[in-house]
Amino acid sequence: MSIPQLCRMTMLVSAMFLALSMSARAQGSAPAATTAPYATRIERTYRLLGKDLVVVRSTWAPATQTAPAFEQEPNFYYFTGSRRLLGAVLVLDGGTGHAEIFLPPQPPAARPWWTFFAPQQPMPEQADAAGLHVDRVSDWSAFAPYVARRLADDPGLTIRVDDGGTASQIIGALRTPLDSAAVLANPYRLWLRSIQQRWPSAHVVSDGTLEALVRSIKDSSEIAILRRVAGISVSAFLKGLGEFSPGRRQRDVEAAVVDACLRLGDGPSFWPWAMSGPDAAFPIPFTSFVDDTHLDRVMRAGEIARFDIGCAADHYKGDVGRTVPVGGRFSSAQRETVDLLVDAYRAGLGALHDGATSGSVIRASIAAVGRRQTSLRTPLGREAAMIIAREGGIPFWQIHGIGLSAAEELPDTLRAGMVLDYEPIFVVDGEGFFMEDMVLVTRNGFEILTKGLPYSAAEIERAMRRAPRRRQT
Repeated sequence: MSIPQLCRMTMLVSAMFLALSMSARAQGSAPAATTAPYATRIERTYRLLGKDLVVVRSTWAPATQTAPAFEQEPNFYYFTGSRRLLGAVLVLDGGTGHAEIFLPPQPPAARPWWTFFAPQQPMPEQADAAGLHVDRVSDWSAFAPYVARRLADDPGLTIRVDDGGTASQIIGALRTPLDSAAVLANPYRLWLRSIQQRWPSAHVVSDGTLEALVRSIKDSSEIAILRRVAGISVSAFLKGLGEFSPGRRQRDVEAAVVDACLRLGDGPSFWPWAMSGPDAAFPIPFTSFVDDTHLDRVMRAGEIARFDIGCAADHYKGDVGRTVPVGGRFSSAQRETVDLLVDAYRAGLGALHDGATSGSVIRASIAAVGRRQTSLRTPLGREAAMIIAREGGIPFWQIHGIGLSAAEELPDTLRAGMVLDYEPIFVVDGEGFFMEDMVLVTRNGFEILTKGLPYSAAEIERAMRRAPRRRQT
């Protein structure tokens, strides 16, 4: 690209962002009509905090060129509705019932590329506090005096620093040669340490309650979005189902899912897992996170696959999956094991209601397997039942939340309004089996949001025969 072309492109991009800045969404916040749910979320958080305050940061940098899209920090978005703010600090103060955002005072002059993003980033004095659902917007320079003043008023309060939820658990897990806490790799820990160093005598803790206790119960607006997310995810699942075939690559399935998620929603919640053969045995799929081909391989006849996908829409994520036969038909042993899994799954869901615990749901599944043990005919099915019943035999069998993140922490006691994935997982004879749906907990039971998907082995085989297939090139 020549210098004149680059200059023209720079002017074009600058003009585009200027036009965006003049729109009603310049701050990237939700419309004013949605103020009520944000106020409710903040009030619930005040009640949990008591006299304490919590510090929540926004995303700190634009998306990289390799990222599919920019993602705002989930907790920051949850309280403010801001899609695009960078470098913002939100303080929710339970002791005073006050919510304030602190914004950078000016764009970094030493970063010319910042001019592309600056129109999306209002100066503190220009920001609309009501549009961000807070009481006040201030300059960064007011953050430290605010905290210092609150500590002077109440030295016993705790400063809770948002830990980023499940998304932060992997970041910085690898230690560095300079810092055993690995804060350089984990911005959440780095932010925590910065606050601890600024106020060494204060009680400063990493806090995960926003995800587990506040975000876990969805309001009606969130449930409406998650219903749409579930429907899109089902469509993408069925689209990808038709791409399984011996001789094809896992990437062919992934491409079909991503295409459907982009056409129907905002893209995939996470990169799809179409893990076949040995790749389907948990926890091997996680090794795709350090593989530059996402464990891509040619799928083979007789194998089963972990087909685990989700689509995103309006910042909310989907997650659904099944164990599927690569060739379209299970062996008799695989079929019996899948149907055993379905029985266990349905028994667990039958124990799901407001006030149930995760443990009680899983125990109901295990009990159902125990009742089936004597009727199982294949060695694989009998071995599966023994593994499920064995102490420590199902370490990855889980229940997790779903919402602004594809996997969210949940408290042990489940409540009406929670949206979760019940995900039985086990490995037998080197083959990985699992299934999951998006499920809404109701007062007296549950509602499956990902409607229209197959369950039994026969239903999965029938769905694969009917699934549309893309033309191979």
